[in-house]
Amino acid sequence: MPQEPNPTSGEPRTLAAAKRAAKTLRKALAQGEPSALARFDAVFGPRRDAAAANHADCLHVIAREAGAESWPRLKQAVETAALDREARVAALERAVANGNVGLIDRLLALDPALADAHLGLQLALARRAPVLAALAAEPALATRPIGRRLPIHHLCYSKIHQRDPALVPVMVELLEALLAAGADVNAGFPAEPGSEHQLTALYGAIGHAGNLPLAAALLRHGADPNDNESLYHATELDSLDGVRLLFAHGAEIGRTNAFYRMLDRESADGVRLFLAHGGDVNAPLYAHPGDDRHDDRNALHHAIIRGRSGDIGRMLIEAGADTGATFDGRSPYALAVACGNRSMAQMLETRGLAMPLSPAERFLACIADDDGAGARAVLAAHPDLRGALSAQDLGRPTELAMDAKKLPMLRLMVELGFDPDHKGESDMPPIHAAAWWGHAATVEMYLGLGVELEGVNMFGGTALGTAIHGSMNCPGADQGDYEHCVRSLLAAGARILPDHGHLEMGTDAVTALVEAAWEEMSAPG
Repeated sequence: MPQEPNPTSGEPRTLAAAKRAAKTLRKALAQGEPSALARFDAVFGPRRDAAAANHADCLHVIAREAGAESWPRLKQAVETAALDREARVAALERAVANGNVGLIDRLLALDPALADAHLGLQLALARRAPVLAALAAEPALATRPIGRRLPIHHLCYSKIHQRDPALVPVMVELLEALLAAGADVNAGFPAEPGSEHQLTALYGAIGHAGNLPLAAALLRHGADPNDNESLYHATELDSLDGVRLLFAHGAEIGRTNAFYRMLDRESADGVRLFLAHGGDVNAPLYAHPGDDRHDDRNALHHAIIRGRSGDIGRMLIEAGADTGATFDGRSPYALAVACGNRSMAQMLETRGLAMPLSPAERFLACIADDDGAGARAVLAAHPDLRGALSAQDLGRPTELAMDAKKLPMLRLMVELGFDPDHKGESDMPPIHAAAWWGHAATVEMYLGLGVELEGVNMFGGTALGTAIHGSMNCPGADQGDYEHCVRSLLAAGARILPDHGHLEMGTDAVTALVEAAWEEMSAPG
């Protein structure tokens, strides 16, 4: 494996020099210079067409020759070496909180003393001896803020245990020391500067860092499991252990959306667990915990919309879900048919819950069955049918675009007049949902329709930014083709927005593509 680059050795000392070297290499490859071809083949192998090399390929060659795994790694190394100490401290804080192991190692290799820059970093890096010594000499440090956070937050939001699991018991020991010195186990800090919404140490341990032993220690010491964040985010972990831990310490589902979040994935065990701890199958979906705003769906409606199986639906009905309740004006059966959830529809039929369908529902059912002729026949018989479609119906393509298998259905919807730019869930048009999940064929289909590329969703992301961010953060990122999505979006004219993190929030491969495109766009002439 190539070693991390040392910006003081023989490779390019500045990014400008590296970029010039890449441009020179590309020109030499186009001219067929033997030495350039040999350099290219040494990295990519002889089967790659060197004459067709793009700027990203050449940047990769320069990076590998410098000893880096990729261009983003070389870029990060050179930039890190140029930082002053204050900036390095800030970079190390972010790297520990984000679990960026490579950057942690690089920063500490450049300046080992960074680990002791302040108590918060010592805690985040689980440096047992200096933390215990500092607290013994001055216990008041345990309650003194470091930046926006208290020491307990620096410890509990750290992902350093993902790099070295042996540090978990050390982190628990340091928590004990903080609490013994007076730290408040339930202290929070603002989610955003000036926000009234507080994030707790428990949420940091269980929801952000996935450190269950540390979360268990917090709960043993009286951490409130009902902090409006921890239970919801515990459902997103790879196992149900976090949910079980919270329930064991008195977590209440109440007016949280945790049960609905559990229904966002196919987990019969998760549903059983929530039902066993008081999950209300007829409770509404609240806009936010503690907020009175909600819509009229129940758990069965939500499970149908999210594509859960008939087995999950059966469990919800047996737990008392009201099968007579409507959502968006539709019975559960009509909703299942309209959403193309065949498993749910079949289960409801076997229970005698099938109902006559309205023209709009028959139209949507035809779409779900990829029956274009049938859908057009319904339209012909009911020319005003489009006006009967609800906001949920019109926004459903966003939901469908999260599933790569729904591409035929999406294509038919466009043919039948659905607006490809219509925003659905999270204020996203369908191309954003497809980009987040890395569904390249769906992204290309919408690009072929000339959809809007610069519109933003509720998180402030464009289609390109959503694809870049998804490559690192989407739960199903390993199944997506983000490089293909990014190439397609760039080729269609999507703008790169460095101020929005487009050059730093993706995987190495995605970042290399975006960085190379940015260099070409920014090059003079």
